Amino acid sequence: MVTVVAEIMDKKDPKDEIMQAALKLFTDKGYFNTSIADIRQAADVSTGTIYHYFKNKESLADALYQDVLQSMNDSIGEISSKTDNAFERLRAIVELFFTLTENAPEVMRFIVSVRHQEFRADNRPMSLSEPFLRLTSIMQDGIERGELRRMDSKVASACFYGTIARMIQLRLDGGLEKSLEWYLLDTWTAIWKALSP
Repeated sequence: MVTVVAEIMDKKDPKDEIMQAALKLFTDKGYFNTSIADIRQAADVSTGTIYHYFKNKESLADALYQDVLQSMNDSIGEISSKTDNAFERLRAIVELFFTLTENAPEVMRFIVSVRHQEFRADNRPMSLSEPFLRLTSIMQDGIERGELRRMDSKVASACFYGTIARMIQLRLDGGLEKSLEWYLLDTWTAIWKALSP
């Protein structure tokens, strides 16, 4: 996922410049407080260029949302295909989220801080999107195979996501002095103690 997001953020074609500018503005100012004029200025493109690629601000935000979710889903799929058990998969996913937070904080702010219901017509929460449902499936599979403690998969998900989300939020808010990599082992140990059989 980090590679895919980095590619999105490094490309210099107008559409990618617009999406990168919107990502930063939506996370810094919020969706409603960001105008097309703000995005135009930050991306250094014309208003017409924005409307060439996107119908309106809502469709731009939705395209960004879909790109982030697809990148996340692809990364989780890759982890699943390269690992054999819940321990390896979940640990790799923690590392993925922590690395993403360090390398692309705007992307992670967009995931954890932006109110997606402000621009999503279906009002479906991110927690019910494909990558998060895939994570829940990994946990359910681990529970069924005896790799994780017997518990409701929603409780397992809360133990997993809650710990990660809190650490990410602390890092994004400046509450951690060191990078998340420094906290990875302790964070994973705490999660594993809650989930292990």
